[in-house]
Amino acid sequence: MLSASQLSKRTLRMAKRGRVLHRGYSQNTTPPPSIKTHFSQEEPKKPFSVAGFLFKVSLLTAAVYGTAATAALIYEPLQDPYLEYFPYGEEVMDKIDYTWKHRKEIMQFDYKKYYNTKHDEFATSFNKTAEKLGIDEYVSIPHNGVGASSLSAQEELKSKEQEKKDKFLVLSNSDLPPKEEKKNDTDALAQAPLLNEAKSVIPKIKIDTADPNITAIISSVNTLIDELNSTKVGENTPKLIDQIHIGLAKLSSSFNPEDVNDAISGNLQYLKDKFEQDKTALVQQLTSTAEETKKALEAKHKESLEKELAEIKKTLELEYENRLKKTEIELVEKFNASVSEKIETERNNKLKNLEALETRINAIENFELELSKVATSYTTFKEIRKTLSKVRSLLVSNTVSDVRGENLVAEFDRLRELTEPLDNKLIAATLNSLPSNKELLVNGGVLTQSQILSRWELLVPQLRANSLLPENPGILGYAASAVFSKFLWSKSGVPIRTEDQLIGNDVESVIARVNSYLHKNQLDYAVEEVASLKGIPRQLANDWIVETRRKLEIQFLVDLLSAEVDVSA
Repeated sequence: MLSASQLSKRTLRMAKRGRVLHRGYSQNTTPPPSIKTHFSQEEPKKPFSVAGFLFKVSLLTAAVYGTAATAALIYEPLQDPYLEYFPYGEEVMDKIDYTWKHRKEIMQFDYKKYYNTKHDEFATSFNKTAEKLGIDEYVSIPHNGVGASSLSAQEELKSKEQEKKDKFLVLSNSDLPPKEEKKNDTDALAQAPLLNEAKSVIPKIKIDTADPNITAIISSVNTLIDELNSTKVGENTPKLIDQIHIGLAKLSSSFNPEDVNDAISGNLQYLKDKFEQDKTALVQQLTSTAEETKKALEAKHKESLEKELAEIKKTLELEYENRLKKTEIELVEKFNASVSEKIETERNNKLKNLEALETRINAIENFELELSKVATSYTTFKEIRKTLSKVRSLLVSNTVSDVRGENLVAEFDRLRELTEPLDNKLIAATLNSLPSNKELLVNGGVLTQSQILSRWELLVPQLRANSLLPENPGILGYAASAVFSKFLWSKSGVPIRTEDQLIGNDVESVIARVNSYLHKNQLDYAVEEVASLKGIPRQLANDWIVETRRKLEIQFLVDLLSAEVDVSA
């Protein structure tokens, strides 16, 4: 872009140039009407912007992709061309389809919350990384917005806030000036020991007695304790002490040693009698307890003895039974041995010919088994030959029938059932080589000789019409072959095959040889000749070859089965 000074200079130059041109025109002639005598200021050209160009290209590409994807989603036939000619077209279609189906969820989505969540995750990970790198003292990202601030400023803010809190606490918790508060604390500390001393008092004496002297002494002592607790020592205190001494003297004089000894002896006798009674009761109690314990122990010991005796008795009974059975077995073995010995003795004497008779009977039994096997195999082979003859009759028959396939399948199943006991691998492999039952049922068995001839006669005109086709024929090739094949002479007899492709190997020669072989019922040679055809004639004759080969294979396998059955029989 041009600046204001550059624009002004450019305008002055253009104005001077205009005045010069105007002066030249005025000296010579008037200016032509096509030339303007005033000059307007030209607009400066904008420089080329790569970012703007890329933005426009991106916007155009997005519009084309979005329009094409929307059209492909609406109109299904456009999807294949769109996916073929637009790279990443399938992803764009999926995005547009998903957006349209979930438009309500997208409109209701909280983008601000999503942004704050992602920003918090980024800030957390960034601060953790800064802490690991050791730069967390210089930079940190807050969770409410991205911005860097030094750690010293944060510390100043924290200290100011702490000072405000401290001032608020001081103002809210202090009702008195600081000096008075300290004074009150000192007085409270000084008064604390006095309060503790006032709480410690001397307890009074509390004794219930019927002696008046002791009661008077206790009353005097309690009065003295009250005065001591109240810390008041007056004139009555000595009197109280004298009363206590007088009461103690009276108390001591009231006690006579003889009376005391009598009382003590009486008490001792009473205690002795009481102890004797307690001793007697305790001895009786111990005696009864010992008797009960003795009886319980005797009962328990008796019970354990009974259990042991029962177990010993049971063990002895089992041992007796085992010995009895063992003796019984030994006696039976001895009896069997004696009987066997006696039989052997009798056999050697009277029954010497029993072994020879047994050998003869075993030989007769084996002969009978062999004879039954031979009879069974003879019957089996007879049934197999009957089944093979039925199969041959079905193959040779010229009668057209809709159940030819079912009959062949039934006879083949019968052959498998009859040959299974023979355990002959060759017969089993031959039966497995036969066409499947499904194939025979679908194709109606095999073709008769007349059907093969009729199908060949229907195939011959098609072979002649396509005998002159080139390798890659077009419409003209088919037309020319159909026209010129009309002029070919049909051959008869059996043309001899030569190494030359044109002599004896043409389609007419093959047709002549196949006709001869079919009339002689030589299907194998006929199939070989037709299989030697090439190109389109070979394709036309493919179905005829398949049907004829199926019949030849079945005939060959039936002949092989018949030969193996004859050998095995």
